[in-house]
Amino acid sequence: LKSVGPGVSRTSRTKMDLKDIPDRWKKLNVENPPYKYFPNRSKKQTTVYAWIGIAAFTAFGWFLFEMVEKYTDSKQDMWKEYARTHMTFQQASMNRNQQDAFRDIMMKARRQ
Repeated sequence: LKSVGPGVSRTSRTKMDLKDIPDRWKKLNVENPPYKYFPNRSKKQTTVYAWIGIAAFTAFGWFLFEMVEKYTDSKQDMWKEYARTHMTFQQASMNRNQQDAFRDIMMKARRQ
């Protein structure tokens, strides 16, 4: 005997009519689609929840940006002073040369 496969019975090999297949589209309610999560919500509620989510994540991103910006502004002078006191002359000149080269590249690109 040949194995048919898991989950398939031998009786499923018989001829099947289309009328035996249930039409799931007839059961579909357009106003309350069969959502997987929060299944009893309407399309209007889904739209409102989506806009609330967009607004909430935008507000969270803005708040996070403001916090990071505030933190880095307060540290900027400290890092400038730290670099001035702890950087060797060679490191400072390499840094300045790199900045000048980058500025020249940008000016050339702007002229083209």
